[in-house]
This record gives sequence, structure tokens and C-alpha cells, in this order.
Amino acid sequence: MNKIIRWPLILAAAVLASIGGYALYQAQQDNYPTTGPLRPVFQLPDVNGVEHDIREWDGKVLVINFWATWCPPCLKEIPEFIELQKSLGGKGLQFIGVAIDTPDKVKAFIEKHGINYPILVSQEKGTLVTTDYGNDLGVLPYTAFINRAGQITYTHAGALDKETTKNFILPLL
Repeated sequence: MNKIIRWPLILAAAVLASIGGYALYQAQQDNYPTTGPLRPVFQLPDVNGVEHDIREWDGKVLVINFWATWCPPCLKEIPEFIELQKSLGGKGLQFIGVAIDTPDKVKAFIEKHGINYPILVSQEKGTLVTTDYGNDLGVLPYTAFINRAGQITYTHAGALDKETTKNFILPLL
């Protein structure tokens, strides 16, 4: 093949490959991140004894936070979670609190602090659920971030600040 004809063909092939590669990249960015296992299914009651299944919130970005009223680092991060739920809830974010505590203590705490997201409660079963989500040491607080496809994308043992939490959430929205 003539050298004069070959270069435009090579250039055209390179441009098409770049466009195709970019299109594939963009399609992957528009898709759900797939960085972890599917979240375990569980059912726990709220403070009024009404049983809830985690599948109620399928299709949303979930932040499941395991906490207790007697845990100072847990209590420090909750106001920031309330604020993030308020500002990002309309974009598909849903915080779920799982209190490893008694319903009466949790109910009083919710009322006092105006928690704006669902809180499920169980001392015994809640501890098993947190282990199912990877908390082998039983640390509180413990938080799992779950994409819209139901995959655990990140877990964190210990307290979170607002900016770190937001950095884990925004790529999932």
C-alpha cells in the first residue's frame, strides 16, 4: 500500500479507537461502580417494633451506619449524617441507622436530635448484621457504603467526618 494512503488510514483508525475507548469509558462511568460484594439482606425492627427489610431501599445509594447511644464517636457523626441526608436525599441517598441498643433509649435519642433517616434497632441481631457487613471486630461506629446496584463499595470502622463521608457518597450518586 502506498505510504501516502497508509498514514491517513492509521490516523483514522487511531481516532476511531480513541472515540470508541472514550465511549466505553463514559458508559462505565455512567454505570454503577462495581467494587464489592452484594450487601447482605436483613430485617430489623424500628423503635416502634415495625419490622423493616433492607430491600425496602433497593435502588438508592445506602449508607448503613451501625451505632449506639452510649458510643461518643457515634454521637459525634450523627449530626453530619442528618445534614447529608437533608442535602443529598433528593439525589437518591438514604442513610439507615442500625442501633445496637434498646428501643427506648434510641427513641428518646431520635426525638432529642431530630434524626431524619430510618433507625432500626436490635442489640443481638444488630451485632450479627454488623458482622455480616464485615465488622469482624465489632467496632462502633461502623459504616457501609452501598451503590444503587446493592454492592458494598466501602466500609469504615470508626467515626467519619462530613467531608470523608461525602467523598464516599458522591461517586455513587
